[in-house]
Amino acid sequence: MTRRMSCSLTIAAVRARTKTVTRRHINTWQNLAPGDRLTLIEKGMGLAKGERQVVLAEVEIVSNAFVRLWDIDEDECEREGFPNLAPGDFCSMWCESHHVPEFRDQTEAMHYTVRRIEWRYLDDRETAAS
Repeated sequence: MTRRMSCSLTIAAVRARTKTVTRRHINTWQNLAPGDRLTLIEKGMGLAKGERQVVLAEVEIVSNAFVRLWDIDEDECEREGFPNLAPGDFCSMWCESHHVPEFRDQTEAMHYTVRRIEWRYLDDRETAAS
């Protein structure tokens, strides 16, 4: 069984296969390497009794690298599943949804490092190979 990653904020983009990147806390997904496979799910924690995880897609990891959060551009916002969000708004939303405390100053904010994970959808590659 592959590891599972929740995509609760971007379910529609995963279903549409337009989300190909995610940013996560730097201290998570440390052992994820190119070629590894993940199962993307709607929600992994906080399920009600009897509720089951909903599988969205199977993916293969392309890269797992450190980037500065505030270096994101419009193209990356789209790849993250937020095509109508400006980069600054994405960063603010990301910090809030990942419970990042307020930065002491702009320099600290500009250098905040996150883990950028990129993947390709297995069903897309398998369909293209047919």
